[in-house]
Amino acid sequence: MTPKIDPFTRTPGLAGKAYIDTGIADTVIANFKSDESEKHVYKITGLRGSGKSVEYGRIMKALKEEKNWLVYNLSSAGNTIATFHDLLASEKGLGINNKTIEKSFSASLGGSFHGASGEGSVKVTNTKSIEKFHKSEEAAIIKMIETANKKKYRILVGIDDISKTEETVKLLSIIGSMIVVGAELYLVVTGLSENIEEFSTEKNLTFFKRADAIEATTLNKYDIVNRYQDLLDIDSFEAKKIEQTTRGYAYAYQVLGSLYFCKKENETLEDLMPAFENIMFKDSYDMIWQKLTEGEKEMVRCICKTKDGKTEDIKSLMKNPASYNVFRNNLINKHLVDGSKRGYLKINLPRFDNFVELWGDD
Repeated sequence: MTPKIDPFTRTPGLAGKAYIDTGIADTVIANFKSDESEKHVYKITGLRGSGKSVEYGRIMKALKEEKNWLVYNLSSAGNTIATFHDLLASEKGLGINNKTIEKSFSASLGGSFHGASGEGSVKVTNTKSIEKFHKSEEAAIIKMIETANKKKYRILVGIDDISKTEETVKLLSIIGSMIVVGAELYLVVTGLSENIEEFSTEKNLTFFKRADAIEATTLNKYDIVNRYQDLLDIDSFEAKKIEQTTRGYAYAYQVLGSLYFCKKENETLEDLMPAFENIMFKDSYDMIWQKLTEGEKEMVRCICKTKDGKTEDIKSLMKNPASYNVFRNNLINKHLVDGSKRGYLKINLPRFDNFVELWGDD
């Protein structure tokens, strides 16, 4: 008997069969492809585990499949300038390989988001004449983008989970300078709000600061129930019980769906909670918690101790109530706290209060 394949996934960036469309990827793709849109940059923000990488992956994959797009997935952790330079230089059919590269290099290239040429190896030999025309990787990159655009190629650069480094600042500066002069160059990044905001202090990155930001928020409850019904073969009442446990948190939706799919016949939803908490605590909540300041942690503890997150109750528990507004705004900007209801603060993460109670003093 062939075993059933779990339709849910915990792998970052993969949509999987259980994917719930939020519309984020479609919005970005439509604007990038449209000749009427002037949007060249999108920032996808949200809490860790909110589904940012999934939307990013869909954008990159969809445009990679377009014949007139060159799509490059770069990493903040690597040498982004050199990588972008080498990937552009490897493209066949653009007539730029031996004429525009300033130095010798040999690189093995590939990856699911690579552009036109796919996997392969390229070696470009340096000459004195080349050195005269291209004295830096930046100059070579600009020349290659211009050449690609002349040949009717649009270029998309993507960085998942971006962070501020000397390399990423330089890369964004190059991209911004080319977009200003009309290059068919596009950028999509994902990241925590605090990481993206770090770029705002750079004077030459105004274009990035002002670019559209889309927040990956909670999943639609009706969509979750519908997907659980279909994928778990259960009725709407049981699906709703599972949905309410997830609180719309994308990672929780996948984790709990997987646990329920693999559960024993006599196990109940409540029986799955220890395993659910263990996964959520170590894979998601611990990283979220470590990114908070001590003052933010104290306020979160106070929120969790109240019954309904009422402002006056939170303040009564705080060591310094005067700092309430500062930490409230910080936690909202980090997408951890919902302050949409006047006079209340709410943490939507499932079982997060249990995490704080158990590990909040570590």
